[in-house]
Amino acid sequence: MNKKSILLSISMLISGRKDMEKSLKSLLPFKKAFPCEIILVDTGCNEQQRTIAEKYADKIIDFTWCGDFAMARNAGLGEAHGEWFMYLDDDEWFDNPQEIIAFFQSGDCKKYNSASYVVRNYLDFEGKAWVYSYPSRMVKIENGTKFIGKVHEYLDPFPQPLKKFNDFVHHYGYVYKNAQDKIKHAQRNIKPLLEMCKEYPGDPRWTFQLAQEYFALAEYDKVIHTCAEGIAEWEEYKGKISYCPIHVGTLFSYILISLEYLGKYEDEILWLNRAISHSLMELKTMEMSLAFYHMIGARLYAHLKNRGQSYLYFEKYIEAAKLLRDDRSAMEIETAGIVTDVFHSLFMSETVLLCLGTVIDKGNYILAEEAFGMVDWNEKILSFWPEWIEEILKACCNQPYNPLFGKIFQMLITTENSAPQTYTVLKKLEEKYRLQGETESLERLVELTIHLDSKHVYILSNKIKWLKMEKTDSLSNEDRAKAQELFKQLFIECPDQILDTDDEIWDIAEQLEIDMESRLLNIDFRVWRRALERMNERTGLEAWKKWNTRIKTWKRNNDIRYDIFKIKYDEVCLANYLTITPKYEQLEEMIWMYTDDVLNFYRPCYRDEALQTVTLLLPDDMQLALFLDKLRSDRKDNNVRGTLEKIKQCLGVYPKLDRAITAYAKMLRDNIEKDMQERDQAIEQMQDMARSLKDIAKIKMTENDYAMATTILQQLLQYIPEDREVKEMLEQCTRESNPA
Repeated sequence: MNKKSILLSISMLISGRKDMEKSLKSLLPFKKAFPCEIILVDTGCNEQQRTIAEKYADKIIDFTWCGDFAMARNAGLGEAHGEWFMYLDDDEWFDNPQEIIAFFQSGDCKKYNSASYVVRNYLDFEGKAWVYSYPSRMVKIENGTKFIGKVHEYLDPFPQPLKKFNDFVHHYGYVYKNAQDKIKHAQRNIKPLLEMCKEYPGDPRWTFQLAQEYFALAEYDKVIHTCAEGIAEWEEYKGKISYCPIHVGTLFSYILISLEYLGKYEDEILWLNRAISHSLMELKTMEMSLAFYHMIGARLYAHLKNRGQSYLYFEKYIEAAKLLRDDRSAMEIETAGIVTDVFHSLFMSETVLLCLGTVIDKGNYILAEEAFGMVDWNEKILSFWPEWIEEILKACCNQPYNPLFGKIFQMLITTENSAPQTYTVLKKLEEKYRLQGETESLERLVELTIHLDSKHVYILSNKIKWLKMEKTDSLSNEDRAKAQELFKQLFIECPDQILDTDDEIWDIAEQLEIDMESRLLNIDFRVWRRALERMNERTGLEAWKKWNTRIKTWKRNNDIRYDIFKIKYDEVCLANYLTITPKYEQLEEMIWMYTDDVLNFYRPCYRDEALQTVTLLLPDDMQLALFLDKLRSDRKDNNVRGTLEKIKQCLGVYPKLDRAITAYAKMLRDNIEKDMQERDQAIEQMQDMARSLKDIAKIKMTENDYAMATTILQQLLQYIPEDREVKEMLEQCTRESNPA
């Protein structure tokens, strides 16, 4: 290739990253399309990686790594023979660079002095979320073109006019396997950035880059200190150095967001006022920084519950977003560091959620809808804090229903990250309105939910409630048909959540005389059992009592769903035995009832021989029931030793009931000890009585009243049949009564 005819020199630092060959392959379309060279700067490849690189490179430069990216880049730039120079890293690869290829093929490259393409920086390894950046990586080579900066290096000069390409590279370099890797990456950059700050005193470029690394480490106090010192140093040197104003704006921005994250709102107010009133803000290039400050102000005063100020800043932020968020020139030229994210969905979604309630309360539905529509709510990286959702919901409940409310909450209940919190907030606020008697707000909340397209148990329940709420008299036949259909959906769509619904729903069903048994018996038994077990874990005895009464009214036929409910209800009663009865006899009766319920439930499922011994193959509750049944037999037989052994076997078999079994074991032991004491007392009393009766019999015998003595002795023999003395006295009475 004639070196004088080369249009583009592409330079890449290579260190053997896993995507290196993918990066190199993505450059081949350039070489096929027009005169182009690939220059690789090897900063640490092994032999195998070097062999791969050689397949693609026109030239490879060996470079001993010295911790200076600009020096490494300049090594590649120094060997470039093209009219233009472009660089990238070995963890980036072009997707389809047709615009850049056409730029050189058509000769448009002669009209420009620099160009930028898009970097898609992924935020997850799945490639589902990303942010765009527009780095200045293509330049027409002039005398003196060079890289500056040991890290976060840049090309200088970077002359206009600038061509903007939509072609992009994929980049996963900012996705880390773990927090340690992220920390390691940031710490790697801190040392050279500190050196750059010393080398270029007062230049805000290097100060904000340093602050950016501290920010990545969440060392917000260091961020604030670094930026405050950087601003002071810039004020001192600004008349002596060349600097970029937006870098100063970025320093203020890092201070403001760090103060927010630390919750230092009073300090943040001071810095916000200082930033907005700074003389630099008169420059056109500072409009993106100003937008960032307006975003900060909206968030700051939302946190402080100052709705008026929050609204004013939010209004300005959204106006700026409408003008600038799709303006690539502004995003490319007027942003740096954290300011680049001013309209990114993460910041924007948080700001909208924080301020939306205020905007709705102000009645500015146009602004609310504009702001809401600016965010792609399906992005996985978004955060939805319950307190933000609650503020929005309260605002909606303060106003007559507006379709915008439905749109907002439709998003909140269908977005994966927000749905659980949203339903929790809806239930919590509904309960609050109900307890505080805020009827109008309650009705508006329910009305809002009926406009939502969802098969969730809460939404279906509220649609049923609304049928009663909006009618002052009895329901029409049409409304009754709607209610029937809604109950049908409730059991079909939410069978595992039936037990979580409000009592009011079942009161309505009773008033409308809706057949519940047929719906219950259509629930898959496994689903019903899981629902009962979940209710067992998180619901108290009172709720179970209500359901027990309700189930009894539904029941017209026998079914295993009723049987398993009875077992789970017995378990709850046993687990809460102290609130039902502290008495031994009643607790024992509850245990035997539970034992019979479990045995009767499982026995049809097993052969008799399978139940002769307790094995781990049986369900836990069945194992416990078999042990309890054996315990009951020993109790009936007054087998004290067997009873005590069996009660030990019962513990730990079914942990849900260990508390009740432990309490019963103590009561049982105390009862056995009491029985033994009473028996010992009875024996002692019997012995005293026997001695007394023997003495009376002896007296009668001395009085020759052998008939009376015989009667006494015969009665005594019934109680102490083995007493030898009594037998000998009876024999004497017989001889004396019948002399030979």
